Amino acid sequence: MMQQTSSTKFGRVSFRDGIHRESFIEMIKDLDLRSPVIIKPNWGFSVIYTEADILDWTLAAIDGEALVVESYGWARCREAIEEKKYGPFNRESLRKADKWFLRYSGIDKVLKKHDVEYLNITEEVWASRIAEEDTIHKIVEDSYSPLKMKKMASYVPQRLYDLSDGTFLNLSKLKFMGGDIVISLALKNLFGMIPGPDRGEFHGEMNKAMNPSIVDMNKIYRSLFKTKGVVEGVLTASRGMTLEPHIFKNRGVLWTCDDTLELDAVVTSHVGINPTDVGYLMLAAQSFGEWDEEIVALAAEQSLTQFK
Repeated sequence: MMQQTSSTKFGRVSFRDGIHRESFIEMIKDLDLRSPVIIKPNWGFSVIYTEADILDWTLAAIDGEALVVESYGWARCREAIEEKKYGPFNRESLRKADKWFLRYSGIDKVLKKHDVEYLNITEEVWASRIAEEDTIHKIVEDSYSPLKMKKMASYVPQRLYDLSDGTFLNLSKLKFMGGDIVISLALKNLFGMIPGPDRGEFHGEMNKAMNPSIVDMNKIYRSLFKTKGVVEGVLTASRGMTLEPHIFKNRGVLWTCDDTLELDAVVTSHVGINPTDVGYLMLAAQSFGEWDEEIVALAAEQSLTQFK
């Protein structure tokens, strides 16, 4: 028997519990995605990531062209699973680790099934296939204050710039991080658009550069695309920043919204955290507009118990 779903609206944020394939596809379709659709999953760690099934369901909901994007990371590797450590940092090892991850996760089969390309941001930057930095600065400054991390403007692949009449779908994973980050949702997911694998400069000492780095990357892609957001904890969610996080399995929760800041504020409140305790949310609100306090309070009143 198919699991029953329950749905709620918090302002513009849609929430469903008991998600299965059909209800997931329905919620993605409700976002009214305009092709081409650029999908940014969360593949930072091979111990917790946007699964093949989630990507499969997402692609099944999209009519027209789609492109999956991600960058290299030190923790998306076999060593993270088997030895609880980061993999090698050289280019050839990163390329081999990426191929391993696609096979290990089954994502390679999903990409083939839907005939969808995976564009690696790091490879595009290494090959200098990037948009003009001055052009990106100008586009951002037409809508927002200048980037604090100026180098960010040199990380936009020309391929993505050429598709900017489409939609950017931020397909993020629910991860309770603790520490300075607190929680990783849609806005934080774009930190992965920094080519890496070494993002130390954008973390900064004691993570002091991380909040402006997150906001800057969101400024860029909000300027280039119509962006829409998903936060999912359907098959897995996690707690902890290490290579051995606690994994929540089959919690079946999904939130979607046309605005990623509003989405993150509502989700944060809904899982029992005050959004004002999340530095990147507070900083993002200065650029993208304040969230509706009444809606966020309503989400807090209906706080989920799945992650207690």
